[in-house]
Amino acid sequence: MTDAETLKGARNRATNALQAVRKELKEENVDFSVGLEGGLNLGEDGDSLVCHAWMCVLCVKTGKASVARTASFMIPPKVTQLIRDKKMELGEADDIVFKRTKSGQGSGTVGILTHNLIDRCEYYRHALIMALIPYRNPDLY
Repeated sequence: MTDAETLKGARNRATNALQAVRKELKEENVDFSVGLEGGLNLGEDGDSLVCHAWMCVLCVKTGKASVARTASFMIPPKVTQLIRDKKMELGEADDIVFKRTKSGQGSGTVGILTHNLIDRCEYYRHALIMALIPYRNPDLY
């Protein structure tokens, strides 16, 4: 998935979340809708994989979206090989390399690699805050 495709995925998730809230919960009193999409891109060397995510916050009232990206980090070569050769998802490859189960639902790859100094929630939190900047400073945007 390219960076542009990952960003598009976050935008689509924000739009779909808003539609789901309106349809399934019949909730019209919504200010924002949020979408998140993780992605893997080729590293600078053209061989390694780099992990990141995009966050999209959609303002329901104006229809405008604000986006921000997480920090990025390199995926270990053994995990990269499983993703490439076996066409595995990142969580599946993590389970095999790190001998865990449901890695994609726990602290995530970032938690595994940082020894939980940064877990999945913390990893996404900064991007969410950054995506909210225009709504916290409307006179500037």
